[in-house]
Amino acid sequence: MELNTIFARFLIEDNVLVVNYKEGLRITYEIAEQIVRDRLTFTKGKKMPVIINSHGVISIDKSAREFLASENGTVGLLATAIIVDSDYTRLLGNFFLIVNKTKIPVRIFSDIPRSVKWLQKYII
Repeated sequence: MELNTIFARFLIEDNVLVVNYKEGLRITYEIAEQIVRDRLTFTKGKKMPVIINSHGVISIDKSAREFLASENGTVGLLATAIIVDSDYTRLLGNFFLIVNKTKIPVRIFSDIPRSVKWLQKYII
């Protein structure tokens, strides 16, 4: 099962939602809202953990970060693993996790196998 939108590609693998952002993406509040709507449509409201591959993202504005960390932005998610491709991105990501706290577990990883292992405990 897979869904391609103008902002992301969604698929489910072993009861884990995988989101791959499109290359060159600049996430605004409006785009963040659309991504969440697309995710909820794709998962049909089923709660599940998610791997977010952030490699295509160029920027994400403050209001988008706040929305994605909010209850409305995390609805339907049990835990989030964010995949980054550099130490700098990891540092920024960890800073934003401190500033924009979520009610679900979120961790940053540099590789998918470790993120999948961590998410296993959140699969229902």
